Amino acid sequence: MNPAGQQRARIREIVEGCLRSAIPPEALLPPDDIDWIESGLLDSMAHVEVLICMERAIGSPNLFDRSGIAPPATIQLAIEAIEAIEAIESLPQHSLHSVPETKSWGQHSTGRAGLLGWGAAFGSRHLTPAQVEREFNMPMGDLGRRAGLERLCRAPGDEDEISLAKAAAEKALERAGVHAQSLSWIIGTSETVLGFPSFAALLDTALLASGNCRVLDVGGGCVGLLNALVVADALFADVRVENILVVSADVHSRVLVPGKVPGELGGLFGDGASAFLFQRSDEEAASTRYSIRTSIGSCLGTYSAALKVRPSLDAGIAVEFDGESLAHAVADSMERIISDLEMASGVPREAAIGFALHQPNPRLTRILLQRARLPLEKVPLIAASYGNLGASTCGAALSAILDLHAAKPGIIRGPVFMAAVAPGLLWAGAVLA
Repeated sequence: MNPAGQQRARIREIVEGCLRSAIPPEALLPPDDIDWIESGLLDSMAHVEVLICMERAIGSPNLFDRSGIAPPATIQLAIEAIEAIEAIESLPQHSLHSVPETKSWGQHSTGRAGLLGWGAAFGSRHLTPAQVEREFNMPMGDLGRRAGLERLCRAPGDEDEISLAKAAAEKALERAGVHAQSLSWIIGTSETVLGFPSFAALLDTALLASGNCRVLDVGGGCVGLLNALVVADALFADVRVENILVVSADVHSRVLVPGKVPGELGGLFGDGASAFLFQRSDEEAASTRYSIRTSIGSCLGTYSAALKVRPSLDAGIAVEFDGESLAHAVADSMERIISDLEMASGVPREAAIGFALHQPNPRLTRILLQRARLPLEKVPLIAASYGNLGASTCGAALSAILDLHAAKPGIIRGPVFMAAVAPGLLWAGAVLA
């Protein structure tokens, strides 16, 4: 066999081996030109797992994203994609491992604001995956076995975004020893509070903040909390600002309901809130508190069609949802955010004591942990226990990490990485240290 034939045989062995690892043992490999997704052989998550398996076997991270073509879904296309990439990588003076230039908010080391208090709150009604599957008339096992969901939290009739936000905020204020009357700003983010008064204004009233407290709503969906943290950090440039409360809250269970959205989307979401109190710090206090050291973010418009949710003309919800493309985009983007944070901050991921990550669903979270080489014990799996909480997924994860580590001396405490993606495809990351 000539060298080209040997190379193709090697690549075929890798492709077929990775495909076998994701299909039932008794199943036969499909013909070379049969689509794995359309034929029902793989679901979108298993497809992502197969692609990652191939990338690892080849020793080329993010191979398929860098090839400039759609992720292959047949044996033939996978072989051709790997051949093309290996041919390009063999060219002299060519590297595919450089981090592209991104739009960034840059690096912060001002020490102006320290994180003094935090808290999270969840809908008090807990459902099993089977209960949610029955609600959405889904095949049994889709949410539990295939998505990895263990339970889901929902807000009952006497709870809403404001009550959850207030509960989380009061925990943060109490921990910080700060009264709501002392707040300079309340910055809120919510994707389910629509209309006026806005989410931040309603929370201001619920907390009985002073008439001097200013309020601001920040958008971004699942990256809303990270956006709000960066805004809060910037506002401390005003020397009059002393305390800023950042709060996220969403009640998805009254928006993403059966009959309006498919179960594979709506069935993954829970209800929750998170809150963080930042206070101006002098140099001595800054050394004992977490603060935002580095933040980055941008928008990848090439993935903007993967998920679109908006009100429709008939008072319903218009949804465009490509689970396969979205899963691959999220897994790839989250790993890139971690890598870019390492470069921007100079902090290796191995030094982090925790990773507060957005988690679209538990199974995808485990995939991206594998891809980004992140240890499971450093990542609070919020989505498995509560569901996707929107912006508050990152917030609840950060709160759990701070519960464990914030009291440690700064010299041994270690940094925290945060990363999230949202429809658009918006992405953001931050390092707290």
